[in-house]
Amino acid sequence: EITQLQLADAIGVRQATISRYESGLIEVPTEHVCAIAVFLDRPESFFLWPEQLYSASCLYHRKNRRISPTELRTIHAKVNLLRIQAARLLRQAKVRSKFSFHRLDARRHGPAACARELRRLWQLPLGPIRNIVRSIEGAGGMVFRCPFGKTRVDGISQWPLDAPDMPPVFFVNDAAPGDRQRLTLAHEIGHIVMHHSPTDGEPEEEANLFAAEFLMPAQEIERDLIGMTLAKAAAMKSYWKVSMQALIVQSHCLGKLSDNQYQYLFRQLGAKGYRTCEPVPIPPEEPEMFKELI
Repeated sequence: EITQLQLADAIGVRQATISRYESGLIEVPTEHVCAIAVFLDRPESFFLWPEQLYSASCLYHRKNRRISPTELRTIHAKVNLLRIQAARLLRQAKVRSKFSFHRLDARRHGPAACARELRRLWQLPLGPIRNIVRSIEGAGGMVFRCPFGKTRVDGISQWPLDAPDMPPVFFVNDAAPGDRQRLTLAHEIGHIVMHHSPTDGEPEEEANLFAAEFLMPAQEIERDLIGMTLAKAAAMKSYWKVSMQALIVQSHCLGKLSDNQYQYLFRQLGAKGYRTCEPVPIPPEEPEMFKELI
C-alpha cells in the first residue's frame, strides 16, 4: 500500500497537501493530477470518474474485531474501486436475471422468516443450496473473491439505497475455506435484504440467524441434528456445504444439543485443531458474471 507521505515525496509536495487533496479541502492542480497518475500507474481519466464513493455507513462487514481502522480504510478503497469498475461495465452490457434481490421487513417477520421468504422468491429447491455464488448472480448480484489478508475480513457487501440501478455487490475473502465463504455470503445477503432500515435486534446477530436458516433450513435439517457428534458433523458437512462448527451451532440453537454437549463438542474441535482447519474441505465457488462482462 502507498502512504500519503510516499505519494507526497513522489510528486514533490507536503503530506498535509495530499491529505487536503483526499479530503476535498483543496482542488488538485492539473500538473499534480498528471504526476499522481504516472506514480500510481493510472490514466488521468481515472481521477475524473463521477461515481459516488461510499463510506463504512453503506458497507456491511463480516470481520474480525481486531482489524485496525487503517486496514479497514484500505479494504473500503478496494471495494469502492471494484464496485465502480463493475458498474461501468454493467452500463455497457445487458444482463438479464431470472430473479432479483428484495428488501424484506426483518423487524416485522424476523431473520429466519426473511431467509425462508428469499429462498421462496429465488425458487431454491429443498435441501442445501448447491452453489450460493450462482444463486446471487442469478438474482443480478455480483460476487468478487478478494485478497483481504489473513481472514481479518471475511466479507463485505454493498447495496446503497440511493443507487437503485446498482446491483448488490459482495466481496469475500479468497483466503477463507469454501464453507466459510458460503456462510459469509449468506450472512452478507442477510444484511443486504434486511438492514435497509433499523431493526430491533443487533445487525450481526440477525445476519447470523438469517445465514443459518438460509443455508440450513430448520424444518429440513433439525431431525438430522439429533445425536450430534464430530463424526456426524463431518458427514453432514459435505452434504450441506457448511462447516462442522456451523452445524454444531445450529444443532444447539434448535435445541438438539444441551449447553454441556455444545461446550464439549467445541472443546473436541479445539483439541483436534478443527477450529482453524476442518476435515472434509469444501471447494470455493467461482464467480462468473464479472468474467462474462469483461
